[in-house]
Amino acid sequence: RTSAAEEEDQDVRASHENDLVIRDGFPALKNPNGKGPFISGDEPLPRHTFASYSQALEIPDEFSDSIQRDCQRVFTARSTEDQASYSVGTTFFVPAVMQPRCALEGLALAIFQAHVKDLDGTYNPEQSGAEWWTLILDASKKQDANGKEDDEDESDEVGMHYDADYGLEDQMPNILLHPRVATVTYLSNVGAPTLVLNKHSPPPSDPERKSLNGDIRQAWLSGAKYGKHLAFDGRLLHGAPALFFPGSSGAKVNGGGKEPDLKRQKVEENQEKRVTFLVNVWVNHCPIDAELLDDDICKQMETPWEVLDTSKKGDSSFKPPFVWKNPDLAKPDTNEKISLKASMEDPAGTDEVVVCEHQVTFSYGPTMAELHAAASKTTAGESVELVLGEGAMSLEVGEKVQSEDEEDDDK
Repeated sequence: RTSAAEEEDQDVRASHENDLVIRDGFPALKNPNGKGPFISGDEPLPRHTFASYSQALEIPDEFSDSIQRDCQRVFTARSTEDQASYSVGTTFFVPAVMQPRCALEGLALAIFQAHVKDLDGTYNPEQSGAEWWTLILDASKKQDANGKEDDEDESDEVGMHYDADYGLEDQMPNILLHPRVATVTYLSNVGAPTLVLNKHSPPPSDPERKSLNGDIRQAWLSGAKYGKHLAFDGRLLHGAPALFFPGSSGAKVNGGGKEPDLKRQKVEENQEKRVTFLVNVWVNHCPIDAELLDDDICKQMETPWEVLDTSKKGDSSFKPPFVWKNPDLAKPDTNEKISLKASMEDPAGTDEVVVCEHQVTFSYGPTMAELHAAASKTTAGESVELVLGEGAMSLEVGEKVQSEDEEDDDK
């Protein structure tokens, strides 16, 4: 029999195991060997700073249209809530221990499981899961009065930002807690490429965000390709600045692959939409403001999820609505390197973005033509690494942007 003191000690240890411990911007991983509560030194996740996998997801023809409509339905649900735009809307969460209720939750958990499959003993599944959402943006170029494409159009723009638990930051100012891995899975062949900067978020000791200042020396561009999966360190600054790095428009079959006729027809019908499925991999922490998808929306989903019932696996007619192809995450695609330098005569310009509650000026030093040429290397779905010279890309932090609550307090 255990004594009362031993039972109390076990209760204390159990409570400490559930505490949130932050290490380098992440929820800490537990030590599976019992040599202390948390891992020290090198960690197994994220595996790569940036990695892309060109053939990670396959959606059978009979489900491709319904998956697209379900993505639109979820995007509409989060973009219309409280009249908020997608950039500040609700994200959804599916716990690692929960049975998915629809195909999109199933896909989110498949992506989560792919990234954590080698983390046995380092995380608590009851405190882990997939934060997910969809983006459906207009990738078509608007035309001017003369019928020419408007190069200033930014319909598929995604502002530069960090993925973090902003609900936690509201409670603990200056604490930015990030997912272990941020991912983008592309469900179309068009739209602006994703830009990922090798720039971590400011530490808690930097409330003025001064560490954001200065040159960026390494970045990546990931072009859209149906079924491609992008994964990167969840602490990195990213977005899709379409003015400086525009994407392709119009349907195309990427990578020399042959798409079935139905899928090709689907791509042609939706060729002007940039469709992405986004999943953040959270271990040992659940973001405060991410919510379960509402039951009523689950019931509206068109893609039949019940086909994944394991009792039907012996049936030759069984066909899941998606196939996660289990790419070897240790072996990502090889990326071409492109060097960019600042132009003394005709730099592309600047962009003002709110990052970490501060006004931040992004300066793009190469010419606009050079930036567009770099983006053109991704139009068939490739990813490229940008090797940036002095002044090629830099950040300058300005004033803090007041929240609505702060503005009300000043009145």
